[in-house]
Amino acid sequence: MDIKLARLGAAMGLAMILAACSEEKVPEPTADNCAPEMYEKNLASLSKESNRNEFIANCKSFLAAKKMTDWEFKKSPEDNF
Repeated sequence: MDIKLARLGAAMGLAMILAACSEEKVPEPTADNCAPEMYEKNLASLSKESNRNEFIANCKSFLAAKKMTDWEFKKSPEDNF
């Protein structure tokens, strides 16, 4: 009887460990993943609200950082001395 309970406990522990390992991963924020079309697909693929919120925050941060680092050279107006 004790052996059966030990086996059952070990099997349940193993099942819990494997279930925790299969948790969905939040996609990394890249230019492709944060593009409007892929953004919606990635949001739809996430089942947990916390994962959706994390992905949204990551994409907003990525796009803000990208906006700060993208710049264009603007020539200064000519001076009349």
